Amino acid sequence: MSTMKKTSLFAMLIMMMIVVAACGDKADNNAKSNEPAATETTAGADAGTAKTDDAEKTDAASEDNKETDNTSKVELGTTQKGSYTNDYFGVSLKFPETWEYQDAEGMNQLTSASSEAIAGDDEKKKKQMELSQAKTLNLLMASQYPLDGGKVGPSAMAIAEKVSLLQGILTGEDYLKATKKFMEDSNFPYEYKDFSTESIGGKQMDLMQITTDAGDGSKITQEYYSTIIEGYAFNFIFTYLDEESKAEIDNIKKSIQFK
Repeated sequence: MSTMKKTSLFAMLIMMMIVVAACGDKADNNAKSNEPAATETTAGADAGTAKTDDAEKTDAASEDNKETDNTSKVELGTTQKGSYTNDYFGVSLKFPETWEYQDAEGMNQLTSASSEAIAGDDEKKKKQMELSQAKTLNLLMASQYPLDGGKVGPSAMAIAEKVSLLQGILTGEDYLKATKKFMEDSNFPYEYKDFSTESIGGKQMDLMQITTDAGDGSKITQEYYSTIIEGYAFNFIFTYLDEESKAEIDNIKKSIQFK
Protein backbone atom coordinates (compact mmCIF):
# COMPACT_ATOMS: atom_id res chain seq x y z
CA MET A 1 0.00 0.00 0.00
CA SER A 2 1.45 3.40 -0.99
CA THR A 3 2.32 6.04 1.61
CA MET A 4 -0.32 8.38 0.17
CA LYS A 5 -3.03 5.75 0.33
CA LYS A 6 -2.11 4.83 3.90
CA THR A 7 -2.08 8.48 4.91
CA SER A 8 -5.50 9.19 3.41
CA LEU A 9 -7.12 6.12 4.92
CA PHE A 10 -5.51 6.68 8.32
CA ALA A 11 -6.64 10.31 8.35
CA MET A 12 -10.27 9.31 7.88
CA LEU A 13 -10.18 6.52 10.43
CA ILE A 14 -8.30 8.57 13.02
CA MET A 15 -10.96 11.26 12.95
CA MET A 16 -13.68 8.64 13.21
CA MET A 17 -12.32 6.95 16.30
CA ILE A 18 -10.45 9.71 18.07
CA VAL A 19 -12.95 10.87 20.70
CA VAL A 20 -13.40 7.37 22.07
CA ALA A 21 -9.66 6.75 21.98
CA ALA A 22 -8.82 10.03 23.66
CA CYS A 23 -11.50 10.00 26.33
CA GLY A 24 -11.14 6.34 27.22
CA ASP A 25 -13.42 4.40 29.52
CA LYS A 26 -14.96 7.57 30.96
CA ALA A 27 -16.34 8.46 27.55
CA ASP A 28 -17.48 4.90 26.94
CA ASN A 29 -19.39 4.78 30.22
CA ASN A 30 -20.65 8.34 30.60
CA ALA A 31 -21.09 9.90 27.15
CA LYS A 32 -24.30 8.03 26.34
CA SER A 33 -26.63 9.44 23.73
CA ASN A 34 -29.68 8.65 21.68
CA GLU A 35 -28.00 8.68 18.29
CA PRO A 36 -30.03 10.20 15.46
CA ALA A 37 -30.57 7.96 12.47
CA ALA A 38 -28.91 9.60 9.49
CA THR A 39 -31.11 10.11 6.46
CA GLU A 40 -29.01 9.31 3.45
CA THR A 41 -29.57 11.49 0.41
CA THR A 42 -26.33 10.61 -1.34
CA ALA A 43 -27.13 9.76 -4.94
CA GLY A 44 -26.90 6.10 -5.86
CA ALA A 45 -25.68 4.83 -2.47
CA ASP A 46 -27.06 2.81 0.41
CA ALA A 47 -24.87 4.19 3.17
CA GLY A 48 -24.72 3.02 6.75
CA THR A 49 -26.38 5.22 9.34
CA ALA A 50 -25.24 6.31 12.74
CA LYS A 51 -25.85 3.44 15.17
CA THR A 52 -25.62 3.15 18.93
CA ASP A 53 -25.20 0.16 21.24
CA ASP A 54 -28.21 -0.54 23.47
CA ALA A 55 -26.06 0.20 26.48
CA GLU A 56 -25.37 3.70 25.16
CA LYS A 57 -29.07 4.39 24.67
CA THR A 58 -30.03 3.46 28.21
CA ASP A 59 -29.09 6.58 30.14
CA ALA A 60 -28.80 9.55 27.76
CA ALA A 61 -27.48 12.80 29.20
CA SER A 62 -29.87 15.75 29.23
CA GLU A 63 -27.70 17.76 26.85
CA ASP A 64 -27.79 14.97 24.31
CA ASN A 65 -31.56 14.74 24.64
CA LYS A 66 -31.82 18.40 23.69
CA GLU A 67 -29.63 17.79 20.68
CA THR A 68 -31.85 15.04 19.30
CA ASP A 69 -35.03 17.08 18.92
CA ASN A 70 -34.52 17.16 15.14
CA THR A 71 -33.19 13.64 14.71
CA SER A 72 -35.20 12.90 11.59
CA LYS A 73 -33.41 15.70 9.75
CA VAL A 74 -29.87 14.39 10.14
CA GLU A 75 -28.54 13.39 6.74
CA LEU A 76 -25.37 12.29 4.99
CA GLY A 77 -25.78 14.82 2.20
CA THR A 78 -25.61 14.51 -1.56
CA THR A 79 -22.42 13.83 -3.53
CA GLN A 80 -22.46 14.45 -7.26
CA LYS A 81 -19.79 14.88 -9.89
CA GLY A 82 -17.88 17.93 -8.71
CA SER A 83 -20.04 18.91 -5.75
CA TYR A 84 -21.26 18.04 -2.25
CA THR A 85 -24.19 19.53 -0.30
CA ASN A 86 -25.62 18.83 3.14
CA ASP A 87 -28.68 20.75 4.38
CA TYR A 88 -28.46 19.49 7.96
CA PHE A 89 -24.95 20.87 8.51
CA GLY A 90 -25.72 23.76 6.15
CA VAL A 91 -22.64 23.24 4.01
CA SER A 92 -21.80 22.93 0.33
CA LEU A 93 -18.59 22.76 -1.65
CA LYS A 94 -17.20 22.08 -5.11
CA PHE A 95 -14.30 19.90 -6.20
CA PRO A 96 -12.87 19.25 -9.69
CA GLU A 97 -15.29 17.28 -11.84
CA THR A 98 -12.43 15.04 -12.96
CA TRP A 99 -11.78 13.86 -9.38
CA GLU A 100 -12.78 10.46 -8.07
CA TYR A 101 -15.27 10.48 -5.20
CA GLN A 102 -16.68 8.06 -2.66
CA ASP A 103 -20.17 8.22 -1.23
CA ALA A 104 -20.89 7.14 2.35
CA GLU A 105 -21.07 3.46 1.37
CA GLY A 106 -17.65 3.61 -0.25
CA MET A 107 -16.21 5.42 2.76
CA ASN A 108 -17.58 2.73 5.06
CA GLN A 109 -15.79 0.09 3.02
CA LEU A 110 -12.53 2.04 3.20
CA THR A 111 -12.99 2.42 6.94
CA SER A 112 -13.38 -1.32 7.44
CA ALA A 113 -10.23 -2.03 5.45
CA SER A 114 -8.11 0.60 7.18
CA SER A 115 -9.39 -0.23 10.68
CA GLU A 116 -8.00 -3.74 10.35
CA ALA A 117 -4.64 -2.33 9.29
CA ILE A 118 -4.47 0.05 12.25
CA ALA A 119 -5.90 -2.16 15.02
CA GLY A 120 -4.14 -5.39 14.05
CA ASP A 121 -4.57 -7.80 16.94
CA ASP A 122 -5.17 -5.04 19.51
CA GLU A 123 -8.64 -5.85 20.87
CA LYS A 124 -8.88 -2.58 22.80
CA LYS A 125 -8.31 -0.54 19.64
CA LYS A 126 -10.82 -2.67 17.78
CA LYS A 127 -13.44 -1.92 20.43
CA GLN A 128 -12.62 1.79 20.38
CA MET A 129 -13.06 1.89 16.63
CA GLU A 130 -16.39 0.08 16.80
CA LEU A 131 -17.71 2.54 19.39
CA SER A 132 -16.56 5.60 17.49
CA GLN A 133 -17.78 4.36 14.11
CA ALA A 134 -21.24 3.93 15.67
CA LYS A 135 -21.33 7.70 16.26
CA THR A 136 -19.76 8.83 13.00
CA LEU A 137 -21.28 10.08 9.75
CA ASN A 138 -19.14 9.50 6.66
CA LEU A 139 -19.96 12.42 4.39
CA LEU A 140 -17.45 12.91 1.57
CA MET A 141 -14.21 11.53 0.16
CA ALA A 142 -12.90 13.10 -3.06
CA SER A 143 -9.43 12.64 -4.53
CA GLN A 144 -7.59 13.50 -7.71
CA TYR A 145 -6.71 9.84 -8.28
CA PRO A 146 -8.28 6.54 -7.14
CA LEU A 147 -7.06 5.54 -3.68
CA ASP A 148 -6.24 2.05 -4.92
CA GLY A 149 -4.08 3.41 -7.73
CA GLY A 150 -0.38 4.15 -7.77
CA LYS A 151 -0.60 7.91 -8.39
CA VAL A 152 -0.28 10.48 -5.64
CA GLY A 153 -2.55 13.51 -5.51
CA PRO A 154 -4.60 15.83 -3.29
CA SER A 155 -7.79 14.79 -1.53
CA ALA A 156 -10.66 16.25 0.50
CA MET A 157 -12.76 14.54 3.17
CA ALA A 158 -15.71 15.51 5.35
CA ILE A 159 -16.93 13.54 8.36
CA ALA A 160 -18.93 14.32 11.49
CA GLU A 161 -18.89 12.59 14.86
CA LYS A 162 -21.48 12.90 17.62
CA VAL A 163 -19.87 14.34 20.74
CA SER A 164 -21.03 14.90 24.30
CA LEU A 165 -20.32 17.60 26.88
CA LEU A 166 -19.36 14.76 29.20
CA GLN A 167 -16.43 13.98 26.93
CA GLY A 168 -15.08 17.50 27.37
CA ILE A 169 -15.37 18.19 23.62
CA LEU A 170 -16.78 21.72 23.54
CA THR A 171 -14.92 23.20 20.57
CA GLY A 172 -13.23 22.13 17.38
CA GLU A 173 -9.88 22.70 19.08
CA ASP A 174 -10.83 20.24 21.84
CA TYR A 175 -11.53 17.65 19.16
CA LEU A 176 -8.27 18.34 17.35
CA LYS A 177 -6.27 18.13 20.58
CA ALA A 178 -7.76 14.68 21.14
CA THR A 179 -6.82 13.82 17.56
CA LYS A 180 -3.23 14.93 18.12
CA LYS A 181 -2.97 12.95 21.36
CA PHE A 182 -4.11 9.78 19.63
CA MET A 183 -1.64 10.32 16.78
CA GLU A 184 1.21 10.84 19.24
CA ASP A 185 0.22 7.85 21.37
CA SER A 186 0.09 5.72 18.20
CA ASN A 187 3.56 6.92 17.16
CA PHE A 188 2.43 8.16 13.76
CA PRO A 189 5.42 9.89 12.10
CA TYR A 190 3.88 13.36 11.92
CA GLU A 191 5.21 16.85 12.58
CA TYR A 192 2.68 19.27 14.05
CA LYS A 193 2.20 23.00 13.66
CA ASP A 194 0.56 25.14 16.33
CA PHE A 195 -3.24 25.16 16.42
CA SER A 196 -4.88 28.13 14.73
CA THR A 197 -8.30 29.38 13.64
CA GLU A 198 -9.42 30.13 10.11
CA SER A 199 -12.63 31.29 8.47
CA ILE A 200 -13.92 28.64 6.06
CA GLY A 201 -17.05 29.50 4.10
CA GLY A 202 -17.95 32.16 6.65
CA LYS A 203 -17.58 29.85 9.67
CA GLN A 204 -14.71 29.96 12.15
CA MET A 205 -13.02 26.56 12.24
CA ASP A 206 -10.08 25.35 14.30
CA LEU A 207 -7.10 24.08 12.32
CA MET A 208 -4.36 21.54 12.96
CA GLN A 209 -1.76 21.15 10.22
CA ILE A 210 0.56 18.15 10.06
CA THR A 211 3.27 16.95 7.70
CA THR A 212 4.82 13.56 7.08
CA ASP A 213 7.48 12.10 4.79
CA ALA A 214 6.04 10.83 1.50
CA GLY A 215 8.85 8.31 1.20
CA ASP A 216 10.64 9.95 -1.73
CA GLY A 217 12.03 12.99 0.02
CA SER A 218 8.90 15.07 -0.43
CA LYS A 219 6.34 15.97 2.23
CA ILE A 220 2.63 15.23 2.54
CA THR A 221 0.65 17.98 4.27
CA GLN A 222 -2.74 17.48 5.90
CA GLU A 223 -5.02 20.19 7.22
CA TYR A 224 -7.61 19.14 9.81
CA TYR A 225 -10.45 21.65 10.26
CA SER A 226 -13.03 21.13 13.00
CA THR A 227 -16.02 22.91 14.52
CA ILE A 228 -19.07 21.90 16.55
CA ILE A 229 -22.40 21.91 14.69
CA GLU A 230 -25.67 20.58 16.17
CA GLY A 231 -23.85 18.41 18.69
CA TYR A 232 -21.42 16.99 16.10
CA ALA A 233 -17.74 17.61 15.58
CA PHE A 234 -17.85 18.51 11.88
CA ASN A 235 -14.51 18.01 10.15
CA PHE A 236 -12.73 18.64 6.88
CA ILE A 237 -9.43 16.89 6.11
CA PHE A 238 -7.44 18.24 3.17
CA THR A 239 -4.31 16.52 1.84
CA TYR A 240 -1.75 17.88 -0.61
CA LEU A 241 1.91 17.42 -1.57
CA ASP A 242 3.21 20.50 -3.38
CA GLU A 243 2.21 23.99 -4.49
CA GLU A 244 0.25 22.67 -7.45
CA SER A 245 -1.85 20.28 -5.38
CA LYS A 246 -2.17 22.90 -2.61
CA ALA A 247 -3.71 25.23 -5.20
CA GLU A 248 -6.34 22.56 -5.95
CA ILE A 249 -7.18 22.35 -2.23
CA ASP A 250 -7.27 26.13 -1.89
CA ASN A 251 -9.88 26.29 -4.66
CA ILE A 252 -12.01 23.72 -2.82
CA LYS A 253 -11.74 25.68 0.41
CA LYS A 254 -12.76 28.88 -1.40
CA SER A 255 -15.86 27.12 -2.73
CA ILE A 256 -17.11 26.06 0.72
CA GLN A 257 -20.23 27.83 1.91
CA PHE A 258 -21.98 27.53 5.27
CA LYS A 259 -25.55 28.76 5.61
